Amino acid sequence: MLHRGPPPRPGSVSSLDRDAPTCTHRGQTHDDVVRVGTVYRKTASVVFAVTTVLAAAAVVIAAGLLPERVPTHFGAGGDADDWSSRTEAVTFLALLTLGMAGLFAALAWWMPRMSMEWVNVPDKQRWIEAGREGELRRRLREDALLFGASTNVLVLSTTIAMVQAASSGTDALPVWWFVVFAGWLLLTTVHAVFIHGARYRWDRAGG
Repeated sequence: MLHRGPPPRPGSVSSLDRDAPTCTHRGQTHDDVVRVGTVYRKTASVVFAVTTVLAAAAVVIAAGLLPERVPTHFGAGGDADDWSSRTEAVTFLALLTLGMAGLFAALAWWMPRMSMEWVNVPDKQRWIEAGREGELRRRLREDALLFGASTNVLVLSTTIAMVQAASSGTDALPVWWFVVFAGWLLLTTVHAVFIHGARYRWDRAGG
């Protein structure tokens, strides 16, 4: 049946327009955004879980490889300036690993529940007014998990480097650890720029 009602006023939105999939400025439909978001969410959770398990496994393996005297503090040049017993070193590594993983797991759990007053991202009010607070919280959770995963990798590399320093006889951190640390700093910086420059800006996030 043809619609015989009055034509829509200029600038008004018809019911068909309201029911149509929302498109981003990149040509993505709402279903595309949901699909990508689901993959991103699962990826963040899996990567965080895998890196947590690897970091914990490294501590268990280190407990059987470390000698009785272990370098546990290093100067700017990578040379050891303090030592501990194997028990103290393993305890430190275990607390570091579980503490970092637990911290970011708690942050990821808290993000969907925290008061929006604590959230400080670009265009926060526009997300809320558009009824997309749930998606905003999802992105916050994903970022917490991904940053936690990168931190897990840094902790994992620290455990391996400490075992190598103690076993090599040099009592010095290997050069590759500084490369990993520099990469972690770079990745963290790039992620922060991406968050404030694109990921949460309404005009670039599918608003």
